[in-house]
Amino acid sequence: MLMEPSQVGIFAISALALNLTPGPDMLFTTASGLKQGPRAGVIAALGISAGSMVHIVLAIVGVTAIFKTSALAFDVLRFAGAAYLLWIGIRSFSKAAGDLSRPHVKISDHFTVFRRGMFTNIFNPKVALFFIAFLPQFVNISAGSIALQILILGLLFNFTGLLCNGSVGLFSGGAGRILLQRPAAAKWISRISGSIFIGLAVRLALTERT
Repeated sequence: MLMEPSQVGIFAISALALNLTPGPDMLFTTASGLKQGPRAGVIAALGISAGSMVHIVLAIVGVTAIFKTSALAFDVLRFAGAAYLLWIGIRSFSKAAGDLSRPHVKISDHFTVFRRGMFTNIFNPKVALFFIAFLPQFVNISAGSIALQILILGLLFNFTGLLCNGSVGLFSGGAGRILLQRPAAAKWISRISGSIFIGLAVRLALTERT
């Protein structure tokens, strides 16, 4: 028995609404696009999407349930993610990071943006708990494999997230490219990006396990 189309439709609408709500992922794509251009913004969104896939797989095999019952595991993941974001933010205030006027971004830089987006998402315990708490609400036991249903729902949610974050990355990247035509804007864009990353680190560090 397949999942009901109406059930999938309700989930898709819910997923789109949740992904349109500003959060750490959207702020990350905004900062990346603003700092390095539209392509970097989209790549950041792809990295975040890859990180979500890790959480989806973990949700399927039940590993993320550990983070719901273990305060220690939750804290380890939370502080590791906060430290990583803080490191990115501090580096954004360096003199080298302020040089944003380069016309092209190297392929290695693109990989770095992708990796940062992926790790930012993986190290956010709220994402793990979200998939555990949200996806099962739309699973129909009589519709067949629960694991397959979670996979389908997870992919659908991830797709809507990629569309939202990718669009934000494109918009912020275009704005950033215009601003970079003014030399004095480079250091301020770098500082704004760094402030966003540091703010995300503080927010993640203060996240409580509920």
